[in-house]
Amino acid sequence: MPEFQSADGLTLYYEDTGAGTPILFVHEFGGDYRSWHLQVPVLAQKFRCITFSARGFHPSAIPEDRARYGQTFSTGDVLALMDHLGVERAHVVGTSMGSFTSLDFALTYPDRVLGVTLVGNSSGPRDEAERVHYRETWIGHEVALRETRGGQGAVEVLEDDPAYQSFQKNQPEHWAIYANNLRGQSASGAVHVLSTVHWSRRSLFEDTERLKAFDRPVLLVTGDEDYYLVGETNAFLQDILPHATWHRFPGTGHLVNIERAEVFNQLLSDFAGQ
Repeated sequence: MPEFQSADGLTLYYEDTGAGTPILFVHEFGGDYRSWHLQVPVLAQKFRCITFSARGFHPSAIPEDRARYGQTFSTGDVLALMDHLGVERAHVVGTSMGSFTSLDFALTYPDRVLGVTLVGNSSGPRDEAERVHYRETWIGHEVALRETRGGQGAVEVLEDDPAYQSFQKNQPEHWAIYANNLRGQSASGAVHVLSTVHWSRRSLFEDTERLKAFDRPVLLVTGDEDYYLVGETNAFLQDILPHATWHRFPGTGHLVNIERAEVFNQLLSDFAGQ
């Protein structure tokens, strides 16, 4: 099983497929390395496609020490994987939680990226009122479900989530695969990630200086039926990033790379092939 070591000594799982310009994919909270199963077989015909499971997600390590989770670790794990593979620079692609990590990696290590693609990226809470609401409603609710019902509880949340309705309607077969994968997610790993990475998420609206200084191309991808803050965040990013292009998918929710895989794959291929 292909594995690499994080800077703090965790064993994390990855897959490396194809050859050519590297594309490194960073998955969302509800997924793992398999979230990109509609991208890798297509894009690996032209690019080197690298996927991995973040700490806390099978089959990577799931430490019980909560101090070993957080955004700094998540960003550092991307660097550790690139170093392990000897990849000097790559296109970094992330969705949802993974898009936040991808952007943080790009801003922290700009010389290691060729370009960045952000799917469904959303800022953290912009003020104290949003922070309280975010922590008490979404995080608190998700933690309680994971602790009492595990992955099945997570599936039930997404089944009723407005940002996932078009996914279930437009791609029922892929939704069934996604839901089945989510049922097997580590409950303790999910709780640790929620309680650190999500709990302490900073606001991108407060990161203006780094964003203004970022000189690599950025592809912003959103669905028009995603959460309201996703649209507001990407409008902000398009305005502040020097080289950003925003592609919006009508009738599409949060996971554009699965819902609209064919068009997304072509967009990414064109972007990474520039």
